[in-house]
Amino acid sequence: MSAASSANPAVSDDALGPPWPTATARVRAYLEAAGLEHDTARDLAREIVARCAADKPAAAEEEAVLAALRAARLLLIQQTAREDGAEGEAAALAPRDQPLSIRRRAFRSVMDWRLATSRIRRLLPARAPQRVRRMAGGGDQALAPLTRSARNRRAAFGFLILATTVWGVATFVEILGTDGLSYLDITHTAIFTVLLLWLAQSFWTLAAGAAVLLARLLRTTPPAPPGSAPAGPLPRVAVIAPIYNEDTERVFAGVQAMWEDLQAQPGSGRVDLFVLSDTTDPDIWLAELDSWQRLRQEVPGGERIFYRRRLRNVKRKTGNIEDFVTRWGGAYGYMVVLDADSLMSGRAIMGLIERMDANPAVGLIQAPPKLVRGRTVFARMLQFAGELYGPLSASGISYWALGEGNYWGHNAIIRIVPFAELCGLPLLPGRAPLGGEILSHDFVEAALLRRGGWQVWIADDLGDSYEEPPPSLADFATRDRRWCQGNMQHIKVLFVRNLHWVSRLHLGIGIMSYLTSPLWLLFLLLSAAQAWELTYGRPVYFVEGWPFPTLPVSVSSEATLLLVVTLGLLFLPKLFGLFLALIDGPRRRALGGSLRLTLSALLETLLSALLAPIMMLFHTGFVLNILLGSAIEWQPQRRQMSGGLVAETVRRFGWVTVLGSAAAIATFVLTPTLFYWLIPVLAGLVLAIPLALWSSSERWGERLRALGLLRIVEETEPPPVMRRLEELLAHPEPVPADRFAEVVLHPGFNALHIAMLQAIGGQSATPSDALRPIERKAVYLGAAALSKPERRALLEHAGTMARLHLAAWLHWRSEHGLPWETDEPLPPAPRGWRPGQSDRPVSSAAA
Repeated sequence: MSAASSANPAVSDDALGPPWPTATARVRAYLEAAGLEHDTARDLAREIVARCAADKPAAAEEEAVLAALRAARLLLIQQTAREDGAEGEAAALAPRDQPLSIRRRAFRSVMDWRLATSRIRRLLPARAPQRVRRMAGGGDQALAPLTRSARNRRAAFGFLILATTVWGVATFVEILGTDGLSYLDITHTAIFTVLLLWLAQSFWTLAAGAAVLLARLLRTTPPAPPGSAPAGPLPRVAVIAPIYNEDTERVFAGVQAMWEDLQAQPGSGRVDLFVLSDTTDPDIWLAELDSWQRLRQEVPGGERIFYRRRLRNVKRKTGNIEDFVTRWGGAYGYMVVLDADSLMSGRAIMGLIERMDANPAVGLIQAPPKLVRGRTVFARMLQFAGELYGPLSASGISYWALGEGNYWGHNAIIRIVPFAELCGLPLLPGRAPLGGEILSHDFVEAALLRRGGWQVWIADDLGDSYEEPPPSLADFATRDRRWCQGNMQHIKVLFVRNLHWVSRLHLGIGIMSYLTSPLWLLFLLLSAAQAWELTYGRPVYFVEGWPFPTLPVSVSSEATLLLVVTLGLLFLPKLFGLFLALIDGPRRRALGGSLRLTLSALLETLLSALLAPIMMLFHTGFVLNILLGSAIEWQPQRRQMSGGLVAETVRRFGWVTVLGSAAAIATFVLTPTLFYWLIPVLAGLVLAIPLALWSSSERWGERLRALGLLRIVEETEPPPVMRRLEELLAHPEPVPADRFAEVVLHPGFNALHIAMLQAIGGQSATPSDALRPIERKAVYLGAAALSKPERRALLEHAGTMARLHLAAWLHWRSEHGLPWETDEPLPPAPRGWRPGQSDRPVSSAAA
């Protein structure tokens, strides 16, 4: 710019004459806003205005200012184009399109009567999908040991579950059938069977996980390194972060922390990062664009960080990822999928990439995320439970699932070509909530990859993978409402053709995680009915056709044994997790020592027991609403507490307290013995409001942290990526008062926004003729007069933003009033009108 300005002699403002001095001042301010120094901007403004004055010597003031601003903007655009051309592709706002086509998959049920026999055969575990058996490159030999190991483990797992369930059900029938089985007893037994089957599979999964972790802890030799990488060139990798109306500061602080940590790893030059926005709030959209621009300038390798916002939010997160695959998927071999609150170290990301390189038969590897950065009591309880028991669950599932693992939606790496070929999700038949778009897409995508012959693994031994917990019980319930609807949709996916039986098992476990709540409630109601019958029913000693009396038989020992075993299935995994933490010296010390660790485990168990009945009622309500046809919109998750907590808590949990109080009174009056047995359940319901309030408190959460309770390892020994995240969040960037005014007025930001719209493409949903009134409203009334939908409509149209930019500098920056803003003489009062007189119609037509 300075070279251009020195080419011609400066022309004084007085020599030009009106209205050009006003144009010179406006252009100088415009160039200074674009980043030029004062002297350079002054000289260049005089040069620009001199050329404009020569072209239009008799222009009016507004015309002169507009012409000078257009010339200045054109000069800036040309200079930026020359600089970008010198930098080459490094300055590209988006990589070149290399699309892949998403192949849409039809879901055909195995229950089609025309092929029922052949399709049911495909459900048998002995038969693997066709593509696995035909895998090239010695796939049969490579999979043979895995298949034998998987069969042995699953056979043992199934035997233990069935043995536990059969014994428990037989004992339960023996207890109920002392005087014969009634219809009530049979119904009670059926519900108990399903619940015990669910409880047994959970227990043995956690027990297997505990055994795996214990063996890993006792192992003295380090684990074997991953297999050798392929000899050919390694594919490029995309780390993608789909976001939707999220906290921009947290998202980009996490992205920056992960990227900086990743750049320190060898081989990270093959990795690009994409922030894929579906944000609909215009102010958040502009904050994302501004944060991305600053991030690109501040971090090493910033030219490989890209940002894309879709103009149309189609199919939510699945559509967001599909848009990436269809636009740029052909350039990459794998994609690492993150969530808005995900955090992974560079070592963990490269670990996933190296495992994928070494295993060409693997389509997806899931790194189990650990809960961190919770501040409220509830969040700290969740993350402490994840600290002790989360590894048991991940290792247990990985133990029996092996290459038929699962996908949890984020913190995972996926091979892109098979994903595009196999995971195009169709619309489910029927209307929402059970039909339409599949909300919980992750389980289904893992099942489709496995159906296509690709292995899916859970990397339970890979650390440094994190996410953040919901801050309150209300937010936890809101999230579970979305997940419940998504998991209930899996009922229609469960019987799709050719799915591996283990994939069906994952889907069934997800469904049952919500169906067990209404079953548990029904079991409690049936138990109350049994207690009422024992209390008020008359004993029958003689039955027709049998001459001898039927005397009561004591089953107290069987009942006690069944109770002890059931409690053991519930609480022994907690003891497993606590035991593993206590015998691991460094981990025990990081968790506060033996005493604090034990106290934390007791506190978490107490809180979980009190909150479980509350979630039982919520889940029951969710399931009933979904089965009755009530759908919800997928809204962004609240990740931090906000105001209005008391009113919201009373509104959300008041009905639980009322119902719990009524149940407690009725049980105490009608069956006092049962009341004392149900105190752990009823207490949580009656105390729902104070429990929700207390557990949502950040102040009490900090107190527990100061006492060393509910602590996790990352609080004592935070990894570098987490320390960097906290540093960035502790020193936030200054935020403009109005980002919309900023993008309209600032030359660089406005040009960046327009360039991003042109680079990404797409068509705005608002027609051009509908934008004109909004554009005039913005010019003459200012940005504050625009609603969010109006701002979004303007922001999505590149031509409108270019016009609005010049119009804003023409009008918003005026130091004197516009012609229509001058004071006008007031008209005289109408004849016969007196102050305070009531208004009358001017004419009969007005009346």
